[in-house]
Amino acid sequence: AMSPSTQLVSVGGAGLAGSLLDSLLGATVQQQRWCPVCQTLTERAVHRCGSLTRHCRGWQWVGNDVVNVACTLAGALLAPGIALLLG
Repeated sequence: AMSPSTQLVSVGGAGLAGSLLDSLLGATVQQQRWCPVCQTLTERAVHRCGSLTRHCRGWQWVGNDVVNVACTLAGALLAPGIALLLG
């Protein structure tokens, strides 16, 4: 059986890694769009002001939901690996 401290470190470490990966993917590959009317970045194809936005960076198919799923899966898969390493 795994000790409570090993469980805590495994789950905490995996959660931290998932959070850091979320920040990394959000800043690098997550789609960002530009509203020419409001002069601001957004994730929406149509901004709140009603203006169509244009893609300006990131991969067009990678939205916030894709980043969240990827990071959740990474954390879930990493936790058992950390536990195995800690013995």
